[in-house]
Amino acid sequence: MILADIITADIWAISLSIVGFLLSLQGLWLLCRALWPNRVELSAMRCQRNGIVCFLVGLVVTGVTLAIAAVLANTLGAPGQLGGFALGFLYLIFAGIGSAGFVTHIGRRLASPVDIDRPWRATVRGGIALELAYLIPILGWLGILPISLIIGAGAATLALFTKSAERSGGVGTAQIPTPRPASWQAAPPPTQRGAMELPALEPEEALR
Repeated sequence: MILADIITADIWAISLSIVGFLLSLQGLWLLCRALWPNRVELSAMRCQRNGIVCFLVGLVVTGVTLAIAAVLANTLGAPGQLGGFALGFLYLIFAGIGSAGFVTHIGRRLASPVDIDRPWRATVRGGIALELAYLIPILGWLGILPISLIIGAGAATLALFTKSAERSGGVGTAQIPTPRPASWQAAPPPTQRGAMELPALEPEEALR
């Protein structure tokens, strides 16, 4: 009985930890969209145009960040470990901005009419789709999760070098048609003003 209670408690602890982790990611993406909306939009544009380039650039940025953090932690003792932790925190925020753009891009591929009035719904919808993919055993944990983080870091990096012409352009949002109300009716064709209406003639009168 005691062993069964321990196993049940462990299952609940693991399940709640996973749920808390997924909710924290959703909160991070929404926070980044609220605080840095322009950066998130530019990151979404980069993910739409250059997905592979975002991954390659993010791979370099992630590798350099991990290398610097490891050097700091191994050479400077406790202060270096603190510096490595701070660097990892900054990387998480930076990659979170790009990841918010990535999930926004995914959400816009799953377009909905409510996005017109609530554009943040695309971020939530794309985040849910990506988080469900994280739950795939092995592939989601060791593949999709780190790859999405790397893509986010690359997209945020490329967004820093976006030209002003691209900033003023569109960000690739999905065009959602506005539904027409049921009472809507097409306007009647315009009539020509000044046209004279002639009386209808019977065949006998026309031959006279």
